[in-house]
Formats: sequence, C-alpha cells, structure tokens
Amino acid sequence: MINGRVTDGESPLANVHVTNLTTDTKTLSNKQGAYNILASPREELQFTYVGMDTITIIVEDVTRILNIAMRPKVEMLDEVVVTKKISKQRNLAMNYLTDSSIVNSSFGYLSPATVAYHLKVIDGKEFRPGSDVLSAIASRRAGIRVGNYGNYNTGQSGRTLFLRGGGSIGNPRPALFEVDGNIFTDPPVWLDVSNIERVGIIPGIQAVWRYGHIASGGVVLINTKNSFHGLREPNSSKYYDRAKLRDNFVTGKVVSRSELKYELPTYVQEMESSPSFEKALEIYQKYQQDFSGVPYFYLDTYALFFEKFGESHADNIIKEGMPFFESNPVWIKTLAFMYESQSRFNKAHQMYKKAYLLRPDYTQSFIDLAKSYHAIGDSDQANSLLARHAYLIDEGFISRDSTELAQMIGREIADILEKHEQVNSKSPLEQFTTRLVFEWSDSEAEFDLQFVNPGNQYFNWKHTMAEMPERIQSEKKLGYSMADFLLDDELQGTWKINATYYGNKQLAPTYLKVSIYRNYSSKLQTVETKVYRLGSKGANQQLFDFNLPSRFVQSK
Repeated sequence: MINGRVTDGESPLANVHVTNLTTDTKTLSNKQGAYNILASPREELQFTYVGMDTITIIVEDVTRILNIAMRPKVEMLDEVVVTKKISKQRNLAMNYLTDSSIVNSSFGYLSPATVAYHLKVIDGKEFRPGSDVLSAIASRRAGIRVGNYGNYNTGQSGRTLFLRGGGSIGNPRPALFEVDGNIFTDPPVWLDVSNIERVGIIPGIQAVWRYGHIASGGVVLINTKNSFHGLREPNSSKYYDRAKLRDNFVTGKVVSRSELKYELPTYVQEMESSPSFEKALEIYQKYQQDFSGVPYFYLDTYALFFEKFGESHADNIIKEGMPFFESNPVWIKTLAFMYESQSRFNKAHQMYKKAYLLRPDYTQSFIDLAKSYHAIGDSDQANSLLARHAYLIDEGFISRDSTELAQMIGREIADILEKHEQVNSKSPLEQFTTRLVFEWSDSEAEFDLQFVNPGNQYFNWKHTMAEMPERIQSEKKLGYSMADFLLDDELQGTWKINATYYGNKQLAPTYLKVSIYRNYSSKLQTVETKVYRLGSKGANQQLFDFNLPSRFVQSK
C-alpha cells in the first residue's frame, strides 16, 4: 500500500486522480490531500489534476510514502515551441565536443536524449587505430554486421554495413552513409578510423522519414575530426565552457558547512556538543526511545560516534540499528557510503553485497558491487560483473534507455581494467585531470549541483522532475542514481561545489556520496570519498572546495 499527501507546494489538493497505470486501480485524494493506493514495485502511479502538470512515478521496492507537489500547467504558444527547438539545437551545438552522445547530421544535432527512437552513438575514441572503418563500427555495437553488397547504380560491389531491421529478412538493405553532411551510397572505406570523431546509427524506419527510401537500410552518420562541430566562444578559438554559457556569477548566499550544523537534528547537535563519550551515549539512549525504528537516526549517530569516539563505539550503534534497516537497500547503501568514506572497504563490500541481493536487477547494484570488489583487491570479480552487465546491455537483454548511463558504465569498466593493467585505452593527451562521481541514496531525491569556477561563474546541474523528467524516469526504470563530471586542466584555481536540496517524497534525508578522482585515468590516480547529509531544503549549501588546475568541460 502506497500513501501520502498531494499539495500545490503549500496547500493540500483534494480530488486529485491517482491511477495505477499497470493495474488500472484508481482513487482520489481527500480534503487534506491524503490518498492511499495499492501498487507493487516497478508499477507506475499517475497523478492528474485540472490545471496542473501530470506526474508519473515508478514505484520501487522501498516505496511506502509518496508526497507529491504538483506544479501549475503552463500552456505554450506555437511560437514559443519553435524558439525552444532552436534553443535546444544551440545547446546541443555548444555541448558537442564535451558530450560524446551528440552527433551532427545534415538535419541538425542529434542525441539519444532528444530523439524518440533508438539512436546509437559511438565515440571515436572506442576505435583501435589501424582497423578498417566497417569492422571498427560493427564491432562496437550489437545489431551491426559487415556483409557483401552490389550497387547496380554505380556498378560497385564489395563490403558494407547492414543494420538490424534494415529491409526484410530475405532482402536486407545496406546502410546509407553520411560523412560530414555528404551522402554516400557506397561505404567510405577510404576513411581512417583515427580521424573519426563520432558515429551515429539511425534505424531504417526513422532514417526513411528523414532521408527517403534510399535509407531503408538505416543511416550511418560519421563526423570526422576535420569538420567543425560545436560553437566557439566569441572572438576565441576555445569552445564553450558550460560554466560560461551565460553571465552566471554567484551572488546569493551560500550556507557554509559550519552554519549547516545548526540545521541538523537536535539529537545530532546535542551529541556533537557532549563533553564525553558517556554523555553522548546518554543522549543517544534518551532519543533512542523516540527514534528506535528510524534508520537514519542510527546512521547519523554512527557517523558522529566514529568521528568523535572511534570505530568500536560506532560499530555498537550499527549493531543495535541493523535490525531496523538491513532489509532496506536504500539504508544499506547509505551505510556502505559511510564505510567507504572512512576507508572501511571490507565493511562497505558486505553492505554492497546485501544491496545487490536485494536489488539484483538494478544497474546501480552491478556498478556498486563491481567497484567494491575492486576496492578490496578482487579485480577479477569486478571485471566479471561489469563485463556481464555491458554484454547484457549491448545484446538488448537490459534496456538501454540512457546513453549517459552506458557512458558512465564504460568509464567504470575502463577505470577498473586500466588499474588492473589489462588495457591502456587513453593516451596522456586524452586524459582529464579530475573526475567527480556523485551518487545519492534515494532515487526520489531532487537537488541542484552547482559548479563554481575560479572566476565565480557557475553551472547548475538540476536533478529535478521539472528540469529532467526523462532522465529521472530512466533512472527509475534502469535502477541507477549517479552522475559523473569530467574536468581538464585549462582553468587554474579553486573550484567550489555546492548543492541545493529540494527533498524527496518521503520524510527522510538523502545522503550524497562524492568520489573525487584526481589524475584521472593515469597511474597516479587517487580517489577520495566524501558523504554529505542533505536535509535542509531550499538553501544553496557548500559541499566542498578543491584547488586544482582544472576547467569544467563536461557533464554526464
């Protein structure tokens, strides 16, 4: 049974239609905005109300409470829609060189995140120098094969590419090729793969809609490094730094870490200021009567006791609290976050194994457990897990709704394999200085991440239903809650990372884990893990600073 309240952000909304789209069960919210409805994991609940945007939520195994804040529906005129489309193309152009999921075509910039069909994009960095272009493309994605063809119009024959679904089974059609905006019916076998920036694969049905019947076998888009892609800054040879897309300067209040202590729960503040372990334990026991069934009470106390009094006292707290959350993957994962930040990797590994057993079909379970195996020195198990998951995605056994997810998994695989000295996929010139990986405990969490460069200009990544509903739906369907950001070494100085928390749909805090990879993808790579409690809503709060010669250039 799922229950909660529906509001407009402040006041309750009565008579909101709540529908289980899977079972067609329906109910209405009452005068207090309260509702309850039967729903199982992976079923979808839809909330509709006149004048408000419809909200669809995927139920998870831990979902018991869903408090919904609905937003007024904004009707847009056709002229505004056209302006939005132009703006979207400009944004894709700006991000082309920093986002390897974007490909350029004669019809504009395309990305799996902005098209309604299964567009495959291959980064040129995936190709091995010296391989022929057809074999290189066919080897990188499932559903593409090299075969023989005959072109009666030109009299040419030879090898070409055939895409899955191109023509009938008995009469497959070869792919059409577009190279930097030029159309070729014969394959561009003359291309040097080391000169390929990016390749896009458009399936046959969608290709015909754009290119006509000649593209019934699908289209292979090839962007070379010689062609101009993306937008440059005015009067400069530099491409857009995303923190400089607008005149964004941080002028508002940023709450410091010391100020945030006053926003923590009373039990944390009292134990923090206690003069001795005995007094802190007394305070813990006093509040335990009221919070005995609340998982984050034990997690907050554990973190505080570990910092002030050492691991043995902290472990006693977890021993008492474990019965209340050991069957809940969200809180098990939160404890794993804390163990990692304390370099207690074996204990973290045990928690990630528990989370994996509770959620074996979640992509995040694969990633977390594989990284955990690597952290405890068992790289063979790590490689096996990640390779198996990548295989399932490539073969279509697991949905590949998010190219961002595929790229993040690719970086995790590359990182583990390189540390195990099995591959060396990047030359020193291609390495980034820093990689930031953010993971959050609650998939319903909504927040902004703010990246402030040394010039006090910022870029906001908004993880909210209002800003990125498609991505959040993908996260829920595929079972992941992470994002990574790559930096290079052009802009020197101190960077600041802030966050604004908007809450989740339950009355509980969210825990944010940040992994900071320095000298990323080199033998000098180091990783530092931090965990932050997000509880105070609406305030732009400081997370951490780091002083590195780096420039924010890419986000995923």
